[in-house]
This record gives sequence, C-alpha cells and structure tokens, in this order.
Amino acid sequence: MSEIENTVEKLELEIQDLRDELHAVRQSPFMQSTVASMVYEVIIDREEIVKKELGQRINEKLGTMFEIKNQAKRFAHLLGLDPDMVRLMATEALQNIIEHGYGKYATVRFEMRNDVVNPCLISTFKHEIAPGARYTMKDINFNALKADIESPHFDFESSRGRGEFIMKQLTNERRIINGIEMDQDGRKIHYFKRILINYKNPNGPRQRVTFREIKDEIDRLDYDDVVCCFHVDYKLDKPDMITIACVKDNLPRMTELLQHHGFEFLEQEGYFRTAFCTFRVPRDTSYEDLLGMFSQVRSIVYREQEGNSGEDDPAANQSGA
Repeated sequence: MSEIENTVEKLELEIQDLRDELHAVRQSPFMQSTVASMVYEVIIDREEIVKKELGQRINEKLGTMFEIKNQAKRFAHLLGLDPDMVRLMATEALQNIIEHGYGKYATVRFEMRNDVVNPCLISTFKHEIAPGARYTMKDINFNALKADIESPHFDFESSRGRGEFIMKQLTNERRIINGIEMDQDGRKIHYFKRILINYKNPNGPRQRVTFREIKDEIDRLDYDDVVCCFHVDYKLDKPDMITIACVKDNLPRMTELLQHHGFEFLEQEGYFRTAFCTFRVPRDTSYEDLLGMFSQVRSIVYREQEGNSGEDDPAANQSGA
C-alpha cells in the first residue's frame, strides 16, 4: 500500500507540473507585455493528412492538426484572447483547407502582433486551387448563411457552411486572396489564402491593408514583366473599394477609364516602378461589373502584348477584405 501511495503522489506531482506548464503563458506577469511579435508557420502535406488522419478515428493528440491548434491557443494566451475560441477558429480553418484544398501542400501561419495600437492575432491558411477557380467573399458569406439558423438560407439537413459560419462568428476581420505564383520548379500555382484577424479590442483600430502579399509577388518578377493586380474590399457583401497595382506609365489611362465609370479616386501608393491606386466603387456596381472593368484595365496594361491576359500573369491577384 505504501508503494502505491508513493506512486500516486509522484503522478499527482507530474500532473501539477504539466498543469503549471500549460498555464504558464496565461499566468506570466511578463510575457504578454514583453513579447512584441511572434510568428509560427508550418507547411503541411495535405494529401498525407487526408489519407492517414482525416476520418480515420486516430488519437487526436497524435495528429498533425493537434499541434497546430495548440500553437493557435498558445498565441491566444499571449495576447489575452479567448484561447478556446481561437482554437475552434483554427480547427475550422484547418478542416477547410484539408478537405477542400487542391494539390499536395498547404501553409498555416500565425502571427502575433503585440507591438501595435490594437494587438492582434493574424491567422493565415493558404492552399492551392484548381486553375481559374475563384472563391470570393460573396461566396463565403453566402455559404455561412446555410449554417445560420436566423437566415432564410439555413439548411437543416446539410452541414455545408458550418465552418464558414463559425469562422465568421469567431473572428473580427476576414480577408481572402485568390492569387497566382510560381513555385520553386517554375510551375504556376493558383492559390487561395484565407486571413482571419482577432483583435484584443474588437472595437479598436484595425490593421491597415498593406498589400504585402502582392508586393512579395511583384518582387519575384523580372523588371520587364507586366504587372496587373486587383484587390477588392467588400462591405456588407458588396464591393466597396478596389486597389489596382500596375506600372506607373499605365496610370493616366486607367484612372481616366475608372473615373469615367463613376469610380472615386481615394489614394495612391508608389512601389518601385509600380503604383497601387485605390478607388471607391459606385454603389450599384456588382462583382460581375467589376470583372468587366478589370478586363478593360487589363486591355490597357497589356495593349502592347496581344494575346496576354491578367489571369495568366504571375502577379495577378483578386482579394477581398
């Protein structure tokens, strides 16, 4: 009996050590104020997870997703966010890229920003999509309505849209990017990137869109390559603002075209030989109208290269925030 009691006491001490370690980040009086920023990024073999883990009734603690979800939870502790809420958000986003992704690999990135006015966690989930495929913010919000019991589109018999609804409810800001890039083998990759942002103060100032992803792709181009990128901001499921990146020589004709159709010029940001110009979209403009306008812009940018299309350019992007 004495030996059993010693064993139990030892196990209880080990359990307490594990519990203390688990809650150390949350209870530390230092880490939430001293860690200015932190980044976690992992590239996962999506096809392997589908084959070996998805729907296989494995021990969750041995799975790939368990480690990633716990990292999200740890970052939430550092920022003082609800860790269970963040972990559930990450779970739904991971399920989405694994189940509905295309191609072999997917990238997950968590970036904690504690050095800004309103600290935030930026969670990014990126995967390949079929060439020419698009998943817009309008599509995302419509799918979320299928799982919203208060929506007329609620579908009781289907689980479709559940993940989109949960992610919408658990994040303060959502952005997406449909883009094209070249991999290390020179193969053109069409990708979808979902960006979910949780703020320490949901009612405080938001992260400014910096177009970092588009600028990174422009950096990979040669000087003579054509640049034609589009970024769409949505408000209440309607296009609200657009930003077009192109070589500065194309700006006068492009601006004249857009203003002729009622687009209001807001601001311009130079980036080496290119410029990012932002316009307010007329209220009655649909997404289909925007695609037609983008086609006219591309005809200006590519007028010296017959047969080229912005859809085929490594820097062509469409995104929604």
